[in-house]
Amino acid sequence: MPMRRFDDAGASPAATCYPCHLCDSLPSRRHTQKEVGDIVYAIDIDVGGTLTDGLFGDGQQLTSVKVDTTPHDLTVCFLDCLQAGADQLGFDDLRALLAQTQFIRWSTTITTNVLAERRGPRLGLFVSSGHERDLYASNGNRSALDLVGEDNVIGLPQPVDQQTVLGLIKSLLERGVRRVCISLAGAFNDPGGEWQVQEAIERQYPDHYLGSVPVLLGSDICKHPDDMTRTHYALINAYVHGPLANTLFKAEDELRDKFGWKRRLLIGHQNGGVARVAKTRAVDTIESGPTMGLFASAYFAHRYQLDRVIALDVGGTTVKISFLTNGAPALNREPEVFGIPLRMPMPDMFSIALGGGSIAHAGPGGDVRLGPESMGAYPGPACYDLGGTEATFTDAALVLGYLNPDYFLGGTRFLNLESAREAIETHVAAPLNISVEAAATKIVERAFDLVADQVRRLLDRAGGSSADWTLFAYGGNGGIFATALAGRAGLQSAYVFDLGSVFSVLGSSLADIMHVYEHALLAAPDEEGTAKLNRALTAMRQEALRDMRGEGLDPAQVQLALELDVRTNAGEVVTTAIPLSASNGDLDAAALQKAGADGTIELARLHATYAVGGHQPEPATVGGPDASAARVGSREVSWNGEPEETAIYSWDDLAPGTTLQGPAVIEGFNTTYLVGPGWQLRKDEYANGHLTRKES
Repeated sequence: MPMRRFDDAGASPAATCYPCHLCDSLPSRRHTQKEVGDIVYAIDIDVGGTLTDGLFGDGQQLTSVKVDTTPHDLTVCFLDCLQAGADQLGFDDLRALLAQTQFIRWSTTITTNVLAERRGPRLGLFVSSGHERDLYASNGNRSALDLVGEDNVIGLPQPVDQQTVLGLIKSLLERGVRRVCISLAGAFNDPGGEWQVQEAIERQYPDHYLGSVPVLLGSDICKHPDDMTRTHYALINAYVHGPLANTLFKAEDELRDKFGWKRRLLIGHQNGGVARVAKTRAVDTIESGPTMGLFASAYFAHRYQLDRVIALDVGGTTVKISFLTNGAPALNREPEVFGIPLRMPMPDMFSIALGGGSIAHAGPGGDVRLGPESMGAYPGPACYDLGGTEATFTDAALVLGYLNPDYFLGGTRFLNLESAREAIETHVAAPLNISVEAAATKIVERAFDLVADQVRRLLDRAGGSSADWTLFAYGGNGGIFATALAGRAGLQSAYVFDLGSVFSVLGSSLADIMHVYEHALLAAPDEEGTAKLNRALTAMRQEALRDMRGEGLDPAQVQLALELDVRTNAGEVVTTAIPLSASNGDLDAAALQKAGADGTIELARLHATYAVGGHQPEPATVGGPDASAARVGSREVSWNGEPEETAIYSWDDLAPGTTLQGPAVIEGFNTTYLVGPGWQLRKDEYANGHLTRKES
């Protein structure tokens, strides 16, 4: 998805809006409501594992908020976030804010949570005989069986015997199956066998749903020629559909019934776009929040003209590492979703179960074990004083002086240093017979090393010199990791961001409404193959424009782009992009050859995009380098195990152009930035921090 603009969006958490580069002018500390009846606000919400971020924009001013994520019911933190925004903006109630809101974009973790915890409904699956155990996977990966269970996978011989089907359906229902998938070999090109099974079921159960048990066809859910991918897609969607639909429709109902809001709720997709609930499948939402952070990274990579960027998203529960080249996120053409393989391109993200809430214990040989368990938002780290007693990364960062206990999340939460020390003493220091400070150092060093080791492995795979890459560090803890990670990975340059702690929701605020349509071709770019492509293109174009009309959008404003997955003669799959007009216009073989489609066209993918308006940031005037006006004091901070009296700065008071030398700690309203020894930070014209190694 090309990054063209900033949408109306927001800036700081759960308290005040601070001066930032995205506003046309420096905003006041309190927003002024628009005239009653004006539709001016765009709201973006991203549910993280620990905190839920909201970004509220009216085209001139930006406000961000943070609330605790409520894993038991994500609609609670969704509405909490909206209410926090209404409070922050000075509205009397949420209904008043929503009356002036054009749309809400929401990136959720529902699909990720259901798959990770394996808490979906009991499924039944019909496949072609002989594939009951491999589900068409040629590499022996049987992870998808975890979603359905071997006893609930039934092989059907061809031709389909409808009486046999009815007996098998009855046996599945008696075992408590709540959703039935049908995915037969070759059904993309000939779905007749799947239709026959469905017909037999419908004849016996006229309501088609077997009471509350829907029947799902693989050929309907996923338009892909690969039998394994189509089957796995169907299973994932069937497994997650219930919890996802219940949550999304519940949120829509709450907004409509309690607050009178009847406009669009748009759901974030992993392709960087958004769409209404009815056009959202479970697979579309996988890692949609972190993916939005990648598109925010892509925006700034274009702004800074950086060809090679490592995007590091450090949150409360996970670290996400991604690479961007030429301003675009790298794609994985054969990703695994919680171990389940698919042959469809997705943004390539490597995850580590590590974050601010990661639990630390003494390990063998004097080492520290960190994660994968996390304390989450509640009860959270021991220093939260909400009942948590385990030692975490956040507790260690507090003990080492990285965090200000009186100014965490803008002062909305106070951290208890003694509780942090007690937890570290109990679980790490005493078992290892070392001081609390030494134990805290081991915890943070272990975290930095875990991430740096993975970054180095990915750099080796990417090739070239590490000095060619620039680090983008964001997320609630990205500013703490930036220089430590860059130094360990051999990088010379890094950026931390004015809106870094809400970077993923910032990416959401860039997102346009996007629908994606796919059609398998398996055709050469000759006259016959071109005719086949044009027939598919016409059908996809018509469907796209019809869907956009269904969204209440002007089809004349829809932008179309065609992607072709082409398998070259060397066996490599490459993606070729071809711009299109919304009007009917055929392609010819010469145009395909010119566009680089040389080989077998395996898949055509049409992107239909509707721009929802935006706010283009303008660079601020850059002043002199003196940062002394932003210095707010000093405190003892431990660097590489050595305590040192360290200068403390206010992020909000650092003007564009100011430069400071490490070691230093910069306290933002909703995050903390560390400038390690040997590094310097310059706040640039976009109010982001550019970190570079100091010349020796």
